[in-house]
Amino acid sequence: MTKSKCLICGMTINNKNYQLNASTFTDENTDQLILRCPFCGAMETHLGSQDEHVYAAEGHSYKVQKILDMAMKLEVFNSEFYEEASKQAKSKDLHVLFQELSKIEWMHASVHKILGGFDALPSLRLPDYSRHHTDALLLAEAHKREIHAIAFYKRYYDQVPEVIQKIFRGLMEVETEHVKITEIQAKGD
Repeated sequence: MTKSKCLICGMTINNKNYQLNASTFTDENTDQLILRCPFCGAMETHLGSQDEHVYAAEGHSYKVQKILDMAMKLEVFNSEFYEEASKQAKSKDLHVLFQELSKIEWMHASVHKILGGFDALPSLRLPDYSRHHTDALLLAEAHKREIHAIAFYKRYYDQVPEVIQKIFRGLMEVETEHVKITEIQAKGD
């Protein structure tokens, strides 16, 4: 396997990590064919060679900084939900899926942190998720959150520079795949 680099999150993909977070993908990575970044879920079109440039913080306007701050908080919020959902899931498969989705969403938040040049990821108030007391309710909430994330990126897409549009487009693709995954899981429930 040749090493490749994700141009969204900047992580190096190699033979030790290509299978991470595999339950969050509709297509499986193999040691011969990497279709998704195992860290942020970016599709193959966002993967490149080790020497390719990864997006970084630039001098953004206040408006763009505000959008990146909201995006970072959205992804932290979703990551924390998935972490809690993994604890509540009755099914072992859903437990693993929610843990892995949490990691992917946390990486999305980290991407926004880097793009915005923020010092740290925010600490948000953790809501009470006990009302999602079944796997079906957890999946319904997950599905709703993924649709909301896609809508967020679409809403602000035209308000950010082209370099951030590439990131938003890549993350919308990932969130769209998460919608499919939650639908597949819900049908099997």
